[in-house]
Amino acid sequence: MSSNGIALDGSVVRPPYSGVQLSVSHEIKALAEFFPAEQLCLFSRDDGLAAFAAERHIARIAPPMWTGRPAGRALWQQLLLPSALRRRDIGVLHAFAYTAPLRCPVPYVLNVHDLIALEHPELCATTNVWHMRALLPGSARRAAMNIVSTEHVAGQLMSMLGVPRERIVVAPLGVDAARFSTAAPRPAELAPLADRPYLLFVGNIEPKKGLDTLLDAYAACADAIGGLPLVIAGRAAWKSATVVRRIRRWRGPGTIHWLGRVSATMLPGLYQHAAALVMPSITEGFGMPVLEAMAAGTPVVHSAHPALCEATGSAGLGFAVGAPLDLAQKLRTLQQSTALQDDLRAAGRQRAASFSWHRWGESAADVLKQVLQTGKAGS
Repeated sequence: MSSNGIALDGSVVRPPYSGVQLSVSHEIKALAEFFPAEQLCLFSRDDGLAAFAAERHIARIAPPMWTGRPAGRALWQQLLLPSALRRRDIGVLHAFAYTAPLRCPVPYVLNVHDLIALEHPELCATTNVWHMRALLPGSARRAAMNIVSTEHVAGQLMSMLGVPRERIVVAPLGVDAARFSTAAPRPAELAPLADRPYLLFVGNIEPKKGLDTLLDAYAACADAIGGLPLVIAGRAAWKSATVVRRIRRWRGPGTIHWLGRVSATMLPGLYQHAAALVMPSITEGFGMPVLEAMAAGTPVVHSAHPALCEATGSAGLGFAVGAPLDLAQKLRTLQQSTALQDDLRAAGRQRAASFSWHRWGESAADVLKQVLQTGKAGS
């Protein structure tokens, strides 16, 4: 491989997939459209990415098995990845998830999905906080360019880490609008609800997702919205024991149906048959479920966090962050107004159509080409 080679560090992608890991998988596939296969080298153990690389004839190096844990991945990235880059005569590294080798032998582009571990450490797993505190600030400051998905995260990089604005590119994430808008059957897993519509939450159960706010709001308004069931699609993640206990012991008002982790194939039908998606996050870097729901034509009710407001534009119904009574009022308003429901469906479809993975890949490819030419980002 010549010195214009591009290394793609996809080592973060592994099951069970988080939102960030799913985004990274999409990003790698989108970026690969803009370069010949022989120019790329992918570092990943993920089966899905391995199949993609084989199909596209992209060179792939599988990091050791022990990189499946965050600490192992950090050690590999800091100690072994630099020598692997030297051996292959790479010209630029694209690190897709928060950190890069602090002694990287080549310029690198860094994806920073959010700064939640630094801004709200109390909402994150302790090991993740340690990892981010140790490596994220230095990685972002040394990067030739940082790619973020919202102006909100761009502002945080500047204010919290002192990264110059000229070394930040905002490239919104994408969505496969056709996949989510094509009519899909109602998932069989919803059989206990008969044919009733439902409120939907999609995401891991963890503190930053604001499930306590949603449960409090649902308790306050379930009767007023006709007893619409609440469907929760997501696995129990860190610091979830208290919320999981509330879900399992729920005896009303209303009904809660917890699906656990759901497959990607189930998601389109899950969104399409919902009365609304509720995204009560305390903090986010972007918020993929709101984009997927809008593409499916499902009304979106979300906390008024800056990143979620950027994602939805004016196509969602916002409520004050961490305010269950405000959320309950918004749900009552939505349920009582078919005109509002129709407006949100139409606005959401239109908004989602402006996001694509191809557009993300094009933006990232432009950055990598500039770095290859100059050793730094273009002016």
